[in-house]
Amino acid sequence: MIPTGVNAQEHELSYDKIIKKTLEQSNEMTVRFINGLFGDNISLDAQVEWLDKESIDEKYTAIVADFYPRIDGRMYAIEIEQDGSGDMAVRVFRYSVGGAMLHSMTANKAQLNIVFPQPCVIFLTSTKNTPKELTWNVDFFDGQNVQLTIPAIRLADLSIEEIAERNLLPIGQFYLRTFEKLTKSKVESFVKAAESLLMEVKRAVKNGTVPLHAGVAMEETIRKTFENAVMRSGEEVTGIMTTNIEETLLWTDYGEVFRLLKEQGKAEGIAEGKAEGIAEGKAEREMEIALALFASQKDHKARGEIIQILAALGIPEDVIENAGRQYDESEALLVSETEA
Repeated sequence: MIPTGVNAQEHELSYDKIIKKTLEQSNEMTVRFINGLFGDNISLDAQVEWLDKESIDEKYTAIVADFYPRIDGRMYAIEIEQDGSGDMAVRVFRYSVGGAMLHSMTANKAQLNIVFPQPCVIFLTSTKNTPKELTWNVDFFDGQNVQLTIPAIRLADLSIEEIAERNLLPIGQFYLRTFEKLTKSKVESFVKAAESLLMEVKRAVKNGTVPLHAGVAMEETIRKTFENAVMRSGEEVTGIMTTNIEETLLWTDYGEVFRLLKEQGKAEGIAEGKAEGIAEGKAEREMEIALALFASQKDHKARGEIIQILAALGIPEDVIENAGRQYDESEALLVSETEA
């Protein structure tokens, strides 16, 4: 049952796809994220490679499972799993430099050192049974057993400020899920958390730790997560929200976003197209911006304004049309998969 005055709907969110697309927006943001998870100090200009780019197709509709960034020569594996109790975990494995690959063993090598990858587990949602620390028992073929203590992060145990300080907003954008199942006693803190989360995303965009277009996409994920929590709330919440609290939240003024995008675009030679040495990824960047803004539309009525703004940014008409078509196709596919 939906609380009075809230225009919510249930959204299908592909968490693995969202997290990967968020991280792919910026190498620096990916490095900050890994540093925040493991307490590392990787240089922010370190090389980042995505070893499974083929899993994302040009229509942005491919389903992503595990994904593998390689940062400064060290490989990481990121995977997401949801169990029957509703707990959702993100597991990140950090491998040794070079990967400690078995294929490096030669025929006459009598001894080989293998470094077990360092795991970190983040629980996006939690129940009373969700552990704060994990113990893994590793059994070997010769009967040996090694017990490992694995650090675990429960998103609900972190404040939004801590999430932002540790550069964990790529997973922090799902923070409102920690309030599910939303009850009457949680409503006030739920709304305050939404306000704080939006504020931290804005701050991260302003200080440059999150790219502007990635921030726009994060806000849309926060909005959908907000609506999902409302839709999944119990009947006791009905009538508590007598005004449309979603609309009263401090969402970004998209007029301001578009203005900043225009300024950023000019600075990078996107709008002007005259800057020396325009990056080869210019067209891809234009498409990312257009797709992010199409995804930000709250209803179809906003499309005309978005098209006008994109044109004002200097983004070519064919890119705008292609982005709109890709967005419509991805939405149609999502609806068909949901109905199926």
